[in-house]
Formats: sequence, structure tokens, C-alpha cells
Amino acid sequence: MADMPAPEMVEVNGIQLAVYRAGPDPSDTDKPAVFFLHGFPEIAYSWRAQLKALGDAGYPVFTYDARGYGASDAPKGRKNYTVAKLCADAEALLDHYGLRDAVFVGHDWGALTLWAMPFYMGDRVAGYAGLNVPLMPLYREDPIALFRRHFGDKMYIVRFQTEGACEPVLEKDLMRTFRYFLRKPGKCKARAGEAPKPDTGFSEKNLDLIGQLEQGEEGWGGVPLLPDEELQIYADAYRKNGFTGPLHWYRNMTHNWQDMQRFADADGKLPFVARPCLMITAELDRACPPSLADGMENLCGPYERIDLKGCGHWSQQERAADVNAALLDWLHKYFPC
Repeated sequence: MADMPAPEMVEVNGIQLAVYRAGPDPSDTDKPAVFFLHGFPEIAYSWRAQLKALGDAGYPVFTYDARGYGASDAPKGRKNYTVAKLCADAEALLDHYGLRDAVFVGHDWGALTLWAMPFYMGDRVAGYAGLNVPLMPLYREDPIALFRRHFGDKMYIVRFQTEGACEPVLEKDLMRTFRYFLRKPGKCKARAGEAPKPDTGFSEKNLDLIGQLEQGEEGWGGVPLLPDEELQIYADAYRKNGFTGPLHWYRNMTHNWQDMQRFADADGKLPFVARPCLMITAELDRACPPSLADGMENLCGPYERIDLKGCGHWSQQERAADVNAALLDWLHKYFPC
């Protein structure tokens, strides 16, 4: 895979995960190991710039294709994709590499997994850095019911709940699918008498991403994030496992919400996360707006927040230099050697 080291296939919890490493061996440095968790619909490749930057800075860095993705195994059945199992995979990798703990960085679904870690494996995590998706209070109701009420039945997460409904659309033309998803904001547009507005690439208020994909490129908005040769890397990776495994992550959102109740107190509040936490938001992320992180300082700490102006959803690729600088500054501050 271009710009990535060859993967190590590591057996954890009855499956094999493709792990990519850079930087020194953890035994050769006092700097903390850093693990990067990718989101949907991505693969470990999305962290290539961070793998190089932090590895060159002397950090032992790891990223991996999560279960269901890329070169890793994709076990059958939605029960194999709960957030508890995702955290168990991360913990098993720490065991495999002989690490007591590590700093974890997550984007999108990787961030959702990241913010579940304090409760499933908190003693194994030295610090948390989330991109786009923040740590939030426990929902007061089933999140799928909440999304359906606010956004309707066509909202992408709601549509993903029906197994087999979206896979054919997403898998029909993989290059087209990734050309749709992996876009960044385009030039500002202005109507007569109105102030210019950024072209974020998502024009539908109900977040019907599947409907937009089916409409055709002329209605997608935004501009391509990656050249075709890099989109091909994504398309090739998804030929192995398809989209069923990744969509099963979404199909466990109700289960995950129910399971998280056991960590909450009588008022439904989760414990305070007493570890260094960094939140990086993106101004033009329609699905995960920066406002979601408001109040996060009451849930964890010591806490820092960085807002990337003019950035869309794919922060670590769209603004790699800014993300790398933010991570290195934060690591130097909270994990001095």
C-alpha cells in the first residue's frame, strides 16, 4: 500500500488484524506508544501522514485496519462488531506488543470507539485525542430512535440499520462510492442577496448520504479530497470484505447504548474521564459539527480543544500538517520524556 509500511498480521480475539507500524520500538524509547483508530468508510491508510510525522518525531506509532475493514478479518454477524469487542481488540494489541498502556487517537467511528475506552479499558489508556467526534454524555434514549425523529428515515445511520439494504448501493461501483464520500469543502457559493456559504458537499438536511450517492456526481457538492490513484487504494481494500462488517458497527449503536448503562450512575451520568484529552473539531463537518464538543470540558480533563477553520470531515487527510502539529504539541505537553 502506497505510503504505508507492510502490515503485520496479528491474531487477537479469534481474528487477524492488519497492523501498520512506524517509529522506534517501544522498548527503545521513553516516549509513549500512539495508536490511531480509523473511522467509516476508511482504513488504516487514512493515518499515513500521522504515522510518518509521529514516527519521525520518535514515537512508536501503530494503526490497524479494524475488524471488518481492509486487510483484517471480517467475522460474520453483527454481534461481532460491538464497541466492547472493538475495545477488546485494542487491548489485545497492547498485550501482543507488551505495552502496559498507550495514547489513543481516533477519528469518526474510531473516535466513537476511543471515547468508549475509558469505561471498557480505561486503565490501559494514557491519553485520548479525538477528531471530529467528541466525548458526549450518555444518550437519554436509543440513539437510532433519536436520529429517526430528528432526521427522518432516510438519514444514513437509520438506513444502515437494515442489513442488506445499503450494501448493494455502496458496493456497486467502489471507485464511485469513495469519490462520493471522500470529498472536502469547495469554494463558497452565493445566491443573490445572500452572504456566500461554504460548499460543504452535503446539501441535504436529513443527511441522506445514500440518496445523494445514487443521484450522481453533479449533485454531490464539494470537491474530491484525493486523486484517483489514492481512491483506488480504498476501492481495492473494500473488495476483500465489502461493506457489511463496517455497517455492522452502526447496527450495534442501540446495543452499545444499552450496554453503556452499566457504567452510569443513578442519574445516567458516566464517570469523569481523568486523563489528558484533546478534541480537534472541523468547522465545516456537517455530520459532526463542532457544537457537539461544547461542554466536553465538564466530562474529562485535563482538556484541550482545537477548532480547524474551513475544514471538512476528513481532518487528518485534509489538514494533515495542522493535525500533526496539534498532536505533537499536545503529546509534548502532557507526556514529556
